[in-house]
Amino acid sequence: MYRHLIIYYLSGTGNALIAARWFADLARERGMTAEIIPIDRFKTPLEAPAGEGALLGFFYPTHGFSLPWYMLKFMLAFPRRARDIFCLNTCGGTKIGKLHLPGLSGLALILPALLFLLKGCRVRGLTSLNLPSNWIALHPGFNPSAVASLADHCRKKAARYAKSLLSGRMTFRGLILLPLDLAIIPVALGYTFVGRFWLAKMYLATLECDGCGICESRCPMNALRMKSGRPFWTFHCESCMRCLNICPRKAIQVSNVFTAVTAYILYGLLFPLVMSLAAQFLPSTIAVLASEIPFIGIIRAWVIISLMFLAYRLVQALARFRPFNYFFAGLSLTRLLLWRRYLAPGVTLRDFKRDEKVSF
Repeated sequence: MYRHLIIYYLSGTGNALIAARWFADLARERGMTAEIIPIDRFKTPLEAPAGEGALLGFFYPTHGFSLPWYMLKFMLAFPRRARDIFCLNTCGGTKIGKLHLPGLSGLALILPALLFLLKGCRVRGLTSLNLPSNWIALHPGFNPSAVASLADHCRKKAARYAKSLLSGRMTFRGLILLPLDLAIIPVALGYTFVGRFWLAKMYLATLECDGCGICESRCPMNALRMKSGRPFWTFHCESCMRCLNICPRKAIQVSNVFTAVTAYILYGLLFPLVMSLAAQFLPSTIAVLASEIPFIGIIRAWVIISLMFLAYRLVQALARFRPFNYFFAGLSLTRLLLWRRYLAPGVTLRDFKRDEKVSF
């Protein structure tokens, strides 16, 4: 029987946070001590205050069918020691009628399990909760009734998971879709090494931005910089959607136009042009440039992303002028009045206020 529960969590819009709160409340009901620790803006993880009879949990969202790189870095730096640990990832759940549809974990549970086993830990559980999808870059936030239904459904699942884990039993229900998770590993790897950097350059602020800096100070990955009074997204951004959802003026938008235009110019025009020139002047390089070898593909993608970064800097500078701002930031689906934002139930902006350095 465990006496202490310590949860380290990373959350963009609060899903992993409320899951951690559920587990902590259930632990306290059983007479245990429970602590939830955000890893926002962590520098160097210190030795966790856990002795005998302690269970450690790691809670985080699923990004691109994997865990966020930021949480993976935290796990890699976590002290090597024999401990009882479990991992819980939140997937983008959806609801159609009365049917609750699960998301896929991909590498989000498999990779941490292997990592902690190599660190000498005892993996006691791998679980998932299909809380409401917060990726409003793709879809509007769910209506309040759907959010409440999904959250209530997950709370009941969390109670079952917690009962097993806190009693010392193992539960690996998060691997129930393991065949599908294994099948999408190439997608997860593509996101980790390429896709997340592309997505980091999807965001722009409209002229409604007043430079309040809330997005910068509340970014869990410390990935935002204020430049000339406007937010600038660095490659550390993991598209957690927090800035988009907490902006008091709803000034932050997903630039669908920038994403589409740069993709067309770089992939549709520039790359074919390079291939055509290579065919004329350096025919021996054609096979390399067009190679399907993953390593070559990653290098090719990174060259294109580097060019996209230069284009993003240019657009950020031009976005201070109304015509350019309207074109790149105003013509966005997220700007529509009916495009709802999302924060997990019971989570407010105050929950995201963190110091620059996390003290364990």
